[in-house]
Amino acid sequence: MKKKLLNSDGYDGPIAPSSGGQPCPDAAENDDAKNEGLRADELLAKRCLAGEVAAWEQLYAQCHEPLLISIRIMLTTQNADASLVDEIAARVWYALVANDGEMLSRYKPSRGARLITFMRARATSEIARYFRTEVRRRKRELAALRERPKHQAQDGAQPVNILAEFLDTLTPRERVFCSEHLLGESSDVVGQTFTPSNIWQLSHRIRRKLLRFMGDKTQDDVTRE
Repeated sequence: MKKKLLNSDGYDGPIAPSSGGQPCPDAAENDDAKNEGLRADELLAKRCLAGEVAAWEQLYAQCHEPLLISIRIMLTTQNADASLVDEIAARVWYALVANDGEMLSRYKPSRGARLITFMRARATSEIARYFRTEVRRRKRELAALRERPKHQAQDGAQPVNILAEFLDTLTPRERVFCSEHLLGESSDVVGQTFTPSNIWQLSHRIRRKLLRFMGDKTQDDVTRE
């Protein structure tokens, strides 16, 4: 009479091969793909911070559409009109490139988040800031309707005049960018769009012109005195 071979549990059925404690192949592949994506994002961020225009174009192509979709979801159906979605996205891109990419330099792939996740977090902050600003603006408008100012400063128009003088030193495209992205005003120019590389270049160019303009104004004031 033949004896049956039993496994350690006393089960006499077929014994499945041991995995040796190895992780599931699908999970390992997913981890590898995620790590590869994080490494690619880290390299792309470094190239952007180095001022490589092609890198900014690649980042825009990779993240802009997913960013728009995320913003629409975060705003909810009631508030997600196309113009507001575009405005929030523009604020995110501008924040990303402002001050020589200071915000982008905070991206840490070691925390396990992709670049688009990093940008979604910024979009959440920009949405909150937008609605806080809207609330304050409406309160100011209501207060202005309740009472008229008692007096108007004689030099109240001076800052406006100085700003107008500075805008006259800019090219037409720089004026549109300055109005829409830096001053938050409508330029009434249809079809004018700016990619991240455009924003990067125009921001730096306008900043240099502003510093030169303010230096000239200071010199003029000293001369008059």
